Amino acid sequence: MRAIRRISDALARRPDLVLWLIAAYYAIAVILRMLRSEALQSDESEQLFQSQFLLMGYGRQPPFYNWLQYGVIQLIGPSIFAISLVKNLLLFLCCVVYGLAARIVLKDRRLPAIAMLGVIAMPAVSVLSQRDLTHAVATLFAVALFTYAFFRTLTRPSLWSYVLTGLAVGIGLIAKYNFVIVPVAAILTILPEPDLRKRIFDWRLIPALLVAAAICLPHGLWVLGNLTEATAGTIKAMRRDASGNVVLDGLSGIGTLVAAALNGGLPVLGFFLLAFRRTLVHAWRAENQWTRVTGRMILLCLVGVGIIGLGFGATSISQKWLSPFLLLLPLYLCLKLDAAGADTSRSVPRLFFPVAALALGFVLYLAVANVIGPRFGDYGKENLPAGPFIRQVLAERPGANPAYVIASDQFLAAIARLELPDARVLLPTFEQTPPLGEADRARPGLVIWSAPENAEVLALLKAYAAEQGIPPDGLAPRTMSVPYLFSGGRHNVLFGYAWVNGTP
Repeated sequence: MRAIRRISDALARRPDLVLWLIAAYYAIAVILRMLRSEALQSDESEQLFQSQFLLMGYGRQPPFYNWLQYGVIQLIGPSIFAISLVKNLLLFLCCVVYGLAARIVLKDRRLPAIAMLGVIAMPAVSVLSQRDLTHAVATLFAVALFTYAFFRTLTRPSLWSYVLTGLAVGIGLIAKYNFVIVPVAAILTILPEPDLRKRIFDWRLIPALLVAAAICLPHGLWVLGNLTEATAGTIKAMRRDASGNVVLDGLSGIGTLVAAALNGGLPVLGFFLLAFRRTLVHAWRAENQWTRVTGRMILLCLVGVGIIGLGFGATSISQKWLSPFLLLLPLYLCLKLDAAGADTSRSVPRLFFPVAALALGFVLYLAVANVIGPRFGDYGKENLPAGPFIRQVLAERPGANPAYVIASDQFLAAIARLELPDARVLLPTFEQTPPLGEADRARPGLVIWSAPENAEVLALLKAYAAEQGIPPDGLAPRTMSVPYLFSGGRHNVLFGYAWVNGTP
């Protein structure tokens, strides 16, 4: 209790300590991710596999996160550390830039620390991102950067602030396509404010637009030539469980939008109520120019999502899609408190401890769940023993160094990338994979799959091998049973594999 009291007193005196505690939290998150499992989640698998290539487009998601991941893996090699580092560094930078944005518009020096804690109180940041998000994390950072640049441009306009705003817009557009709603909402937001409206008609907006365009140009050209590939997956996900009835599907889409907004926003509001209690309720009616701007921006973003959803016939809008727009909610609440002149003398520790319990509790839960779950027959993606399987296959041929691996699915492809970092890993479903060269085909290779009882899978792999110039008749399928990770050897997974001798 004394330690908690000391921390509480220190936070009350020096709210800037929050930033160092947030940095420590993300360092812990990286360490725990490395310790909790050698297996991977879906987005982690995608990033590890796709980080082999530097491309202008990777499918339905823009490439910003992929480019960052590619750069880090080029520097330190493919590893779970490299995957976790990029994500948690972006989340930390999101908090830092968000705090800088809050300093511009808040008078109370404690409230920027409150705003940063409010970011971590968001389920999308403390729960969904730590479980498995990538592109959404990049979008959160882009929104925070745009918010900082936007407020700086409104309060202290300069060529640099405009260029920074253009940089943020460019990054946001190649982070996730729905980011486009944010700058549009920002422009509409300031139209009713005469002293802010003039920033739209400033000549410095032209270099800002040029910077944004330059950043988006390479990927934009790719999208023009691959429009279906860039949009089909997202539209399909949005239209999941569509009935074909326009009215019912529209109502379903709006219903999921409202539910996602409540699921993402109510926890933040709950944490603020814990910290400020009646003060927050009394502050709700307080208003100034910045509460109006931020409140309108949140509302316009949500309306924009709804309009786009209706336009595409969306029946399902998830919380992670809304998270970039709800990122402004903690700042909005802080602006309300600032406008009301609320007493914040003990607010930082009051918010810090429950938010820390949520954030640290969840990353600890993820680590423990991998060990506890198998005892009750509950196996997740991080219990898949793909790593031990590949290591046992390699042990059959000591000294073997396959030049390439053909995998049936993304999970196996990503683990193969970890176990064989020098090998080319190919995935039949990723059509942008560069073909094997003659030098690779001349060396031994490995084909792996996770459904050996499925003849269609093996037929697909043989056909793909033939496309790569590998004689499919040389594939001699074998199977291997490997225990789930943390199962104590009680339950196994059956894998299939085949060695390929080099072509003459």
